[in-house]
Amino acid sequence: MSKLPSIVFAIVLLPVLYALDNGLAQTPPMGWRSWNCYHLDVTDTEIRKIIDAVAAKTRKVDGVPTSLLELGYEHVGVDDGWQACGTGYKKSYHAEDGTPLVNKTKFPDLRALVSYAHGKGVKPGWYDINCHCLDEYTLHDDKAWAQKAYAGDAKLVLDAGFDGLKIDNCGDDDGAGFVGRLKNINASGRAILIENSDQGHGHGPPRGLPTDRDWCPMNFFRTDGDIGPDFGNVMSKLQHTIPFQNLTAPISRPGCWAYPDMLEVGNIGGSLAVIESRTHFGAWCVVSSPLILGLDILDNKRVDSIWDIISNKEAIAVNQAWAGHPGRLVKEVSGSWQIWAKVLPKGDQAVLVYNWGSKSIDVSIALKDLDLPEKCTARDIWNHKDVGTIQRTWNVKALSKHDSLFYHFTSA
Repeated sequence: MSKLPSIVFAIVLLPVLYALDNGLAQTPPMGWRSWNCYHLDVTDTEIRKIIDAVAAKTRKVDGVPTSLLELGYEHVGVDDGWQACGTGYKKSYHAEDGTPLVNKTKFPDLRALVSYAHGKGVKPGWYDINCHCLDEYTLHDDKAWAQKAYAGDAKLVLDAGFDGLKIDNCGDDDGAGFVGRLKNINASGRAILIENSDQGHGHGPPRGLPTDRDWCPMNFFRTDGDIGPDFGNVMSKLQHTIPFQNLTAPISRPGCWAYPDMLEVGNIGGSLAVIESRTHFGAWCVVSSPLILGLDILDNKRVDSIWDIISNKEAIAVNQAWAGHPGRLVKEVSGSWQIWAKVLPKGDQAVLVYNWGSKSIDVSIALKDLDLPEKCTARDIWNHKDVGTIQRTWNVKALSKHDSLFYHFTSA
């Protein structure tokens, strides 16, 4: 069992090395991206509506009208579906000179779209390596033309003024497409938020060795395949963050976050939808995952149902805090429950216990196993209330199916 002092000590002594030293994502990025909502039907018109919704103060937090933007959800990203597939050189979506061909019916003016977002205080993001058109296979057959396409893709992002870029991996089996596009972005000298969406394989990061801390040519990276709006699927994605949570030298850290994919909060259906969405959100918070919404935020009824979850400032504060470690799995009973914890400033800990099983359970854990002193005060993050003093052992009673408790512990 790790001890908190060893975690802090190691972080002080080890050099912090970033292969992509652009100064961005010092806390986990927050925002919204189009795929889980619109899939290939994304358009300029819909993105502008989303930008408006992100900036609008139509709901309250603590009695005060508050926008998603003010809560930290500042990035709005276009995903797959913008390309004029099959209209270019060799039936690709790139011209012979490498220029990417945008579907002008869907996105008539990218600079105007970026300007609109900036006018609202929103940071717009773009998407490359198309999984719909699958140009990477064509590019790999013509290496010289591929270099032109990589340069052309970067030029589009830079000329339009986008603040972020998601680079997918469809057909990019050797990582040449990721490296080629990133090389051209970096050569510009502009700091752009880079997401490596290699889905946990291919050209992704090494698996959590301390010597790999100098490897991270992106600001956040996917740890597994695409997420789906199902509780079992969501929580299985959480498990794939574990290799990047080395206790003394985690790869997941400021500037380089492990990312189990976009949030399905609000997309999960069924009678447990709100409970499962809340557990899902807490899990992403306790491991310092980027918080990228994927629900239709134009659907007022849907947003109302999960507003208390995505606007929970205490949960967001846990996600955004950094005190030497991104969060880790502490204890589990396979198929039944797990306890995750994240060290916070001043020696505090945020602790999430959730029920993965199909029936109500009791769970106990010694505070010493959480790297906490034997007497602590606790605060319920979900219900925004202090719950008193806990000594030696935290006993959780009758935690229902797929539900969670999220506590902030402070030494008493």
